[in-house]
Amino acid sequence: MTHFIKVSITVYFFYLFTYGTWYFFHILDFANLRVDDGWTGSLVFLPHGARVLMVCFFRYYSLPALYLADITGPSLLNHDQYDVTYVAGSNIAAIGCIAAVMLSVELVKWSRVTEGNFSFFKPVNFKNYKFLFLVIVLSSLLSGIMCNSIIALINDQINIDVLTVLRFMIGDFIGAITVIAIMWVVFTTAIDTRMIISPEKD
Repeated sequence: MTHFIKVSITVYFFYLFTYGTWYFFHILDFANLRVDDGWTGSLVFLPHGARVLMVCFFRYYSLPALYLADITGPSLLNHDQYDVTYVAGSNIAAIGCIAAVMLSVELVKWSRVTEGNFSFFKPVNFKNYKFLFLVIVLSSLLSGIMCNSIIALINDQINIDVLTVLRFMIGDFIGAITVIAIMWVVFTTAIDTRMIISPEKD
């Protein structure tokens, strides 16, 4: 139970941190990429990186906190003057986004590309960035489809086309790659400068 609580706190605040960072740059919009027109998706959605990392390393323990952060983050961090449009049904669509990551992890985990042995049953070591990259690719594709399919089913006021789905896919992919690249740089630097000790170095 203690482990679950620690994981939940870590997951919740890490997701809020990535959402807050994304929201800050979304407001500034340095590259003029923001589209303030309903359900369009972001071309660099950093929170998807949080979903991927948390699910890969904490598995099912991360799910409740991920969903809670996904549905509470906007209300906690959005500013009235720069509100991000969340359409009716987005809280349900969040389930699809998280499920897409879980499904991707399971597909990679039980695939025949496990390191060393060809087995459906040997768990994947996600410290190997090759497998992490596969999860990012699969989850971005599945999340774009599943999330938008849910919205299309429960909200007939939203017009979802192929370009919208594609924008979600690209945004999740670039966002996840960005978060993981930054985390890799931060931890590599911290280990090299002995600010933290790598568990692999005794």
